[in-house]
Amino acid sequence: MMLKDFILSLFFAGILYLFLKEILYVDATSTLYIVTLVFFLIFVFSVSMSFVMFKLKEKIDLLNENLEKLTKFDEITEVYKRLHFMEMSKKYFDISKRKNLPLSVMIIDIDDFKFFNKKYGHHFADYILKIIASKIKSQIRGMDIIGRFGGDEFIIVSFSSQDEFLSLAKRIKNNVSNVKVKDKTLNVSVSIGISEMKMDDSLDKIIKRAEEALIMAKQKGGNRVDYLEHFLLFE
Repeated sequence: MMLKDFILSLFFAGILYLFLKEILYVDATSTLYIVTLVFFLIFVFSVSMSFVMFKLKEKIDLLNENLEKLTKFDEITEVYKRLHFMEMSKKYFDISKRKNLPLSVMIIDIDDFKFFNKKYGHHFADYILKIIASKIKSQIRGMDIIGRFGGDEFIIVSFSSQDEFLSLAKRIKNNVSNVKVKDKTLNVSVSIGISEMKMDDSLDKIIKRAEEALIMAKQKGGNRVDYLEHFLLFE
């Protein structure tokens, strides 16, 4: 940056020198004094403007980064927002089809979450969501994607078989059972629905099966993991 400013200042100083010496016929001493002063002023101004532009670019880059985070990530749970999650899921679905990889969907719902809202308030309930999201993320692999599917629902898509997801679901269920928020330790349970991609499935169909498996888990009293094989309850 400094070298560019120096060369730019030297260029303008050279033009000024020729103008004063060859056109205005100013004496050599005055010309040298004026050119040196102008060179110094241009150099200082150029360096200052370069620094300002650099800082401005830093701020713009930071704003763009924050804006991108806001469009992609849920501000409370710091997992993908539903829209961006679905875009990522479609890419995973296409890769799975193209490379013949297993693909599974898991939907996690916090049991009786309305109770926490009513008893402790929305702000406290947001803390619970944030902690549970963190606990879920600690159990998944780096290549798995997780999003906020609804108010108190999370969804995961992974290149995993149903059996692998069953094992993961049990770990998640155990891991979120005790949540410490400020000075309180809460007993939290989740219901989980799982589905694995079958032949000729669409992404929507896999997600719908996981939703219906979740409904089954809730209807059986919650705090459990369920899955559907070859049918849809409400198709």
